[in-house]
Parts: sequence; C-alpha cells; structure tokens
Amino acid sequence: MCGTVQFPWQRCKTVSVSKYQTELDDCLAQAAELLGGPAQPVWLEWELEKSLLELATLEARRGLGRQAPLFTLDRTKRGHELSIGIERYRWQTEEGPLRIARVVLPCGAHVEDFWAVPRDDYRRFYRRLRRHVRAQQALPPIMPEADRKRLWDNTIGFLRCGQAELRRYGVKPKRGLLLLGEPGNGKTMACRWLAGECRRRGLEWKTVTAELYDDARASRSVPSLFRLDSPGIILFDDFDAPLRDREETLQTDKHSTFLGELDGMEQKQGIVYLFTSNAKLDELDRAMCRPGRLDVVIRFPKPDARLRRRLIRTRWHEDLVAGLDVEAVVTETRGFSFAELEEAKKLLVIRYVETRRWDWPWVRQALLARHSAGEPKRPIGFGAGTNGKCRQPSRHAC
Repeated sequence: MCGTVQFPWQRCKTVSVSKYQTELDDCLAQAAELLGGPAQPVWLEWELEKSLLELATLEARRGLGRQAPLFTLDRTKRGHELSIGIERYRWQTEEGPLRIARVVLPCGAHVEDFWAVPRDDYRRFYRRLRRHVRAQQALPPIMPEADRKRLWDNTIGFLRCGQAELRRYGVKPKRGLLLLGEPGNGKTMACRWLAGECRRRGLEWKTVTAELYDDARASRSVPSLFRLDSPGIILFDDFDAPLRDREETLQTDKHSTFLGELDGMEQKQGIVYLFTSNAKLDELDRAMCRPGRLDVVIRFPKPDARLRRRLIRTRWHEDLVAGLDVEAVVTETRGFSFAELEEAKKLLVIRYVETRRWDWPWVRQALLARHSAGEPKRPIGFGAGTNGKCRQPSRHAC
C-alpha cells in the first residue's frame, strides 16, 4: 500500500500506511503475548487514561523485543518512569478481573503509546469504562445562580463560541479562570460538574496537579501539560505555588516556567485554563493576575443559609431529610463549609445505624466537642472571627 496517513494524535507526522501498520502489528503482537491471547489496540484520551491507571493495578512489565524495559530516572516522588516497554495491569471489575496492557514507545516512533485489550474482553472493557465515566458525571454545583452562570459562560459557554470569529477580531481563543476560597466550600464540586459537561459535549478535559507539574519539570515535558488537541479545559488543581507572590515564596524558576508556557504557546484551538487555590487574593503574584492570564476570579465563600438549605434538601437522602428539623439544622450550622455539612451527614447516618433515629442534637454536640478539643472558643467552621463571623475576603482584585 503506497498511501500516507496522518493521525490527529500525532503532531506533524505523516507516514505510509504500510509502515504504520507494520509497527502497530509488531507492538500489538508483543502486548498479546503478555496478555496471553489476541488483543485489540485502543487509544484513550488523557483523563480516561488517568482514571484507568487509578482503577488498575500493575502486574508485570517487560521491554519491547528482546530488550529490557527502559526507565527514565527523575527527581519525582516515584523516582522513575517507564520510557520504553509494555506494562500489564489488572482491573478488578464486578464480573471478575480484566487484564489490559499499556504499550509505551520511544520518542520518534511512528506509532504512539496505546493500550491493548484482550479481544474477547473488549466489549466488557468498553462497557465498564463507559459506566465509570457516567458515574463520574456530577450534579451542578450548589452556588449562587449568578456565579454559576458566570462560571458556565466563561468555560463551556466560551468554548461553544465561534473560535474563528474570535480570532477574526483579534481575540485570543483562550480564557483564564481562578476559583478561589478556603477548602470545602465547593470548588471541587464545580470542577467535577465542568468535567462531566465537557465529556457530554465532546470537549477535552485535562487535570494537572502540583505533583504532575513537578514531574513534568523534572522530565522537561512541561509544554505538554498546557496543550490540548481540540477545544477544552485544563484544570490546574490546588495550584498555589506558581500563583503566589514570588517575592514571598522565592520560587522564581517555577514562576517563570509556568508563566512562559501560559503565554508562549501558540494555541490553535479554544482553551480554558482553570485554576483552583486556597490562597487569598492579595497573596497571589501580580504577574499571574494580569488580564490575559487570569480573566475571571470566582470566590467560593462559606455557604449561607440558603445554600446550606438547598444542599440538605436536594442532596441528602429523603429519609434523612424527613427525619430532621431542616430549619433547625440550617440555623445551627452557621459557619459550616460544605465539607463540614457532609461530615455532619456521615455522623447522622452512623448514629442512626446505632440507635435507629436521626439524632441531630447528638451530632451537633459531637461536632462541638471535636472542635473545642483543639480550639475551645472557636465556632464550628473555618471562620476566624468572633461570634461565628467569617473574615471578609480581600478586596484586592486581579
């Protein structure tokens, strides 16, 4: 066959179909040998591969051909990474164990890294993976409607705009958002919702953690963290270090690398950079906060009574809601974060299993006792002020 082929996941690579097929067949045959039978090649998007690696357990590893597996030693917590070779994983599903293989190829190979699934188990693999994706889809976050609309308009809404028209008028097809607030007040809830909406609409979603960023710096692969092959969102989760004032943290190299990739990459597709941080706004680096890097800041304060009531009535089990004086619970949880409300729910259920009644007074006292053991006069919640009043966020704006 004399034709050529260029695949969307291969940047600037055009190879003959026969050459590509020969390499693929050779790698697939080696993966099938490790799996013990004929295998089907599968390419997985970034988030799907990340989820699969969390679900599966590494069982075996070998090199390609007669060679031993090649590792890259780095300064990360793990200490090394497979660079060339094949790994076999075991995924324990409800129907029994499922073995799959990950083929990691040398840089410059025509065939990209891929997964191999036993041919007889392909349907089961597909069904289980689809079921896992559906289970990850989250309900809309509980937050003020105006803030939720603002979040939507600057993420999914922005990506659904005509990117060509934005470029026509000289507007860069990228957006930067910062979700700011103390832990437990809904930032993760909002990100899970956006991730599910991206998957539903065929948009890309990638999560970059601080550890993954440090790994990429050690292996000199930081640019790949800022890239997408099609319109989508890249979440930099709890990414405080590059956001904080460099004069305070003295992390000038980390700042310059991060800001350089954020600015310097030529992005041909629509992209939203989404950041979450527990820092205060006036602790952030002013260079990071300038327009073009961070366009929108959305704060996530502790939920007020209206939001606490909505969480209880719409997200707690109906038996639990029916057995409680919801208004009393809302009143007595002033200063609670969403995370603390979930802890209260857990204690309610545990108490119910023991006593067969929904004992809110007992739960309230248990939470008060837990807090008073560490800080006697501090109210429940993360509020730092007296009388349960929360410290107001800084008015410094990016």
